[in-house]
Amino acid sequence: MKDYKIILSSIVAGLLISGCSVAPKPILQDFIKEDVKNNLEYLDKISQPITKAVTLDEAITRAIENNLSKKLDLLSSALAEQKIDIVAFEALPSLTTKAGYSKRNNYAASGSVPFTNGEPGDHTDSYSISQDKKSLTSGVGFSWNVLDFGLSYVRANQQADRFLIAKEKERKSIHNIKEEVRNAYYQAVSADELLKNINPIMQEAQAALLDSENITKFNLDSPIKSLTYQRELLEVIRSLNTLEENLIKSKIELAKLMGLKPGTHFELAEKIQDKYELPIVEIPVEELERYALEYRPELQQSRYQERISQDEVKAVMLKMLPGIDLNAGYSNDNNKYLLNNDWISYGANVSWNLMSVFNANLNHKLATTQIELAKEEKLALSMAVISQVHLSLLDFEQAKKDYKLSEKYFGVAKEIYKIIENENALDVNGNLSLIKEKLNYLISNLRLSSSYGKVQNSYGKIISSVGNEELFNKVIEKTEITKNEK
Repeated sequence: MKDYKIILSSIVAGLLISGCSVAPKPILQDFIKEDVKNNLEYLDKISQPITKAVTLDEAITRAIENNLSKKLDLLSSALAEQKIDIVAFEALPSLTTKAGYSKRNNYAASGSVPFTNGEPGDHTDSYSISQDKKSLTSGVGFSWNVLDFGLSYVRANQQADRFLIAKEKERKSIHNIKEEVRNAYYQAVSADELLKNINPIMQEAQAALLDSENITKFNLDSPIKSLTYQRELLEVIRSLNTLEENLIKSKIELAKLMGLKPGTHFELAEKIQDKYELPIVEIPVEELERYALEYRPELQQSRYQERISQDEVKAVMLKMLPGIDLNAGYSNDNNKYLLNNDWISYGANVSWNLMSVFNANLNHKLATTQIELAKEEKLALSMAVISQVHLSLLDFEQAKKDYKLSEKYFGVAKEIYKIIENENALDVNGNLSLIKEKLNYLISNLRLSSSYGKVQNSYGKIISSVGNEELFNKVIEKTEITKNEK
């Protein structure tokens, strides 16, 4: 017997020692290289080739397809959908199978003594056994808790609402992507065209600066006049460098939103213009408010959250009820001393956690408070949504005013540039006026394009504030048709 105890103790000690002896294992460099290779291959795969000039619609489509944050929202909604089935399966009865094998080193012998006048009799040397040294058992069991079925049904409905919340988050993510792409696209249009004009002006400014430095070196002009001229030229060059840096970043930002690898060459379908056609919104603000309250993803999320809180009240009430367990099963035992080696059993149990009665009132108050909180959040969010509708309309009108001012400024700058170009003096210092006006003309053109981009961006915000682009476009078309008929 002692030998068995020693063997058992040795096995347990060995398992404990092996379980505690865990050493840190850093990731091998070969694994890191393989992981990097796989990631780069995946990025190349999702970065579809550009075969034609990119329109705004295509840029938005590519961004939605390739945007990684949107894919995270998509995976979240898919995960939430899969959890619905998991929670629903919890409402089904459990069906378990079991099998076992046991062995003793000796028989489980036992004895008994007579019991007379409330006292046990003398012990005898007679023993009996009712089982073998070896035992093999098996069985199939069925059990079902009625209370768990009700709770699982409520939880499944809550999980279904969480899936719908995830879908609304995905829709909101798409709205945000469209806004970002619309803004980046028109900035990239400005950059695409104006970058071609910066380099010639930069070369002219560098040449004029070199000429002025030579004049100063040989004392051909007043030193203060030459140095002042050089200072203004350096200001022009610095402005050109800053402008070039900002313009280059614009196209990189658009490429990132479209899911393209940095350095991928692509052309844009839209070009910078001297005059743009502005979008028109003539929908009554009350109608836009109603659409926004009906279709905004954030409000849909709050409605589902309110329904989840209402279901939580049902769950609290169900937890107060007694639990009823129904069970049935088939068992088999190869013990030769048994009269019946297989049998069917069934029964029912009722259990009730009495402590749940005492905290039921607190749980019910908590659940109803969550409902009230969800309602208040929905009201606060409704107010914020209405405010966003008004702010987007205000931004749109201000952006159009800014565009019209930029259009006039560009027209004046263009005329001044033409006059200076025609009346440019032949002396060296005369080049400064021409260079400065070229820069001013370039910047005014950029401002015009940027202001148009702001108009488009604010127009996109109106669409996002409504929450349903298809509906918004239909209302716009209907408004234009009605206007033309009149």
